[in-house]
This record gives sequence, C-alpha cells and structure tokens, in this order.
Amino acid sequence: MRLIIDTDIGTDVDDLWTLAMLPGLANVSLEAVTVVYGDTELRARLASVALSAMGIEAPVYRGCEHTMSGKAVMWAGHEGLHVDGLANAKYANGDAVDVLLEQAAINPGSLDIVAIGPLTNIATAVLRDPGFASNVRHLTLMGGEFTRGWPEHNFSSDAAATEIVLRSGMSMTIMPLNQTLRVMIDQSDTQRIAEAHPLGPMMADQAQRFWTWLATRTPFATGTSSAAHDPAALLMLFEPSLFTFTPMTIDAFESGDFDGRIRGIADESSLINVVTDIDALGVHEALLRVLGCA
Repeated sequence: MRLIIDTDIGTDVDDLWTLAMLPGLANVSLEAVTVVYGDTELRARLASVALSAMGIEAPVYRGCEHTMSGKAVMWAGHEGLHVDGLANAKYANGDAVDVLLEQAAINPGSLDIVAIGPLTNIATAVLRDPGFASNVRHLTLMGGEFTRGWPEHNFSSDAAATEIVLRSGMSMTIMPLNQTLRVMIDQSDTQRIAEAHPLGPMMADQAQRFWTWLATRTPFATGTSSAAHDPAALLMLFEPSLFTFTPMTIDAFESGDFDGRIRGIADESSLINVVTDIDALGVHEALLRVLGCA
C-alpha cells in the first residue's frame, strides 16, 4: 500500500499513536507525512522526531496553517512539551499540497491517504487540481459524528474544507467520533506500550499531558484515558473485518451555514462509506498488538 498520512499531530496524542502503528503494519510504503492546521513547523518537527525514533525515513512536509473557513486554530498549549530532539528535528522542503498532488499522480489509483486532522490540505489539493480526486485510490477520514449532532473537531475546525472534500466525488471512508469513542486507551495500556515500543515513553508522557488538559475541557474526561480516534481509522485499512461499513450520502446536519455537523442517508450508490459499527474489544486488542503489546 502506498500511503500518505495527513495529520495535525501535537494536541491529541492519538496522532502520535497512529504514526507509532506503522512499524507493526505489513506491506506499507509510507510516501510522506503531511501536517496541517496552525503551527505546522512544530507539527512537522514532532512527526519527524517520531519517525526518526522508529527508523522510518519518510519525508515530512508542512501544509496549510490557516483554515479556509477563517475559524481560529485551537491550540491547547502542551504541544511539543518535553519532546527530546524537537528543536533539532528536520523536515523536508516543499509544500504538503504539492506533495499530495504529485504522489497521487504517480500511477493513479495506487495512493491511499489517511487524513486525521482538519481537511484543509486535502481540500486545497482538490481545488488546485481537478484530477486529484480521481487519482487517489481511497481517502480515509477520521471525522464527523452521526448520532448526537455534535460538531466533531476535525470536520468543524475547517467546515469549508470539509464540505469541499465531502463533495469532491472521491472514494472515501469516514471513521466517525461516535464509533471511535468506544475504544479507549488508558494508563495500563500506555504502560504496556511504553515497555514495548521505541516511542513508548514519549507516547506515555504525551498521553498524560493531553489527558490532563482534556479533563479541564470535557466533563466526562477522567484524566487517565482517551479515545483511539485516529489509530482506529488507520487500523480500518488493514483489519476491515473489525468494522461494519454502510455507503451513505452525506448532508449537513441542519439548514443554514455548514458548521461541520453532518448526517448520513444510506445510499448503495454512494462512493462514501461510513463506519456504522465496530468490534470495540477487537479493535482495542488489535491496536495493542500492532503497537507491539501482543
């Protein structure tokens, strides 16, 4: 599989967990990591530190910093804290959107993109090259929410970009918040990961920083765990039997200006699949296995 991961690594530890899965996945050629949303220099350095620690030589490229919608970037303040080697980490020269276009045009129909942040890079690529959507084999998104009408972060952070991507005609699968919230990683898990993975101590440290912050923002957060949103999206490509998919037409949650909230209508002719059920225990076990905790 030729793969690009498009990420807003830094705030939620789940982006770091997702990159950490790569050594445990078979038959993957990581062509690049592209970063998006806000301080992309810091995000690129974080991704580079993670890849280097795992011996992965794929280049990291900075992408769009500002949202198409004009919505301010959310920044927690703990991003990059206590990450060894961050100041000296190197990333590749070049624009992430150009890289997305170039890689998609190489042997069209062979590139998978897993987008686990706001969709500004992907939407910009769609607008810049009309052939991009058909050149990509498949786009996997972590985003949206289908049961409560919640404004999920990735889709609502740049609703204008989300709308462009959802209307692009690209073959895609959506891993929504209402499913990923069913798979939690907690302190006992991070302790096991810390003992087994080259990034283990970094992941445990960054998880605790994120959990502490999350507990100040979310009433039901415990400060000792969080959902494996992004890792579940990547795992879906490799262990699809753990997931149930329903083709859907995607529409805005309600009339008025689109704010990233969506609803789906079952439609067998749609090119968009939505994960509508998961084997939550199986996904949790598979993630730990991929991270070296078998």
